[in-house]
Amino acid sequence: MEKKILIIEEDSQRCAKLLQFFGSYFSVTSYNNGLQGLISAIEWRPNVVIINHSLIDVNSIELCRQIRQKFQTIIIIIGKPLPEDQIIKYFEAGADDVVMNPISYPVLLCKIKVLLDLVAMKRSGEEEVIQFGKLKMNRNNYKVYHGKKELNFTKKEFAILWILAKKQDVVVTREELLKVVWSYEHLEDDRMIDTHLNRIRKKLKQNEVNLAIKTVWGIGYKLQNEEVDVVESIGIPAESQK
Repeated sequence: MEKKILIIEEDSQRCAKLLQFFGSYFSVTSYNNGLQGLISAIEWRPNVVIINHSLIDVNSIELCRQIRQKFQTIIIIIGKPLPEDQIIKYFEAGADDVVMNPISYPVLLCKIKVLLDLVAMKRSGEEEVIQFGKLKMNRNNYKVYHGKKELNFTKKEFAILWILAKKQDVVVTREELLKVVWSYEHLEDDRMIDTHLNRIRKKLKQNEVNLAIKTVWGIGYKLQNEEVDVVESIGIPAESQK
């Protein structure tokens, strides 16, 4: 089945270029109005939504959030360079990538293909639910629970935490996180890894989750069960605590 891309872009010239380029690879439609774009996204269910962050009629961050809440799709934000705090807001709203001018359409196509491949891998029958201690993650609906309490993570945070939880106590390199969560083109700019990791750590602490993301200097990170570590540190076997 042919993949579908929805473009929400007010600049008619850029929109025409996007339609012409991606029309060779996907079924593509476009809107220059954010509200109409949202309605189309809900009804048409595209595989990818490309949104220009400079929309006038709607708040593009809120538009991104609304689309993410309605259904699962790949969301890419494009446009002029943004400060770091604005980029973070888009990721928190559910964006999969933020691509700033000057935009290379072939590189953007590569990013989209990588993200589509990740979605296909997720649906290919791989493990969909994993558990680490009391933390349970479901990749079908991006739900995370600690016991019976649901925790809220952005899609990027979920992807990072999933990798760390899946490898349980094994060191995950920064490069590995970058290759899986982002596309290969981001390998030279990995500051966002630290930003997302710090946010995950904060949420785990706020929700009293006894897991910690440990930094293994010069190598990467691993997820550890702090509850087990505390029990073992005072010389009491973990089994006797049950």
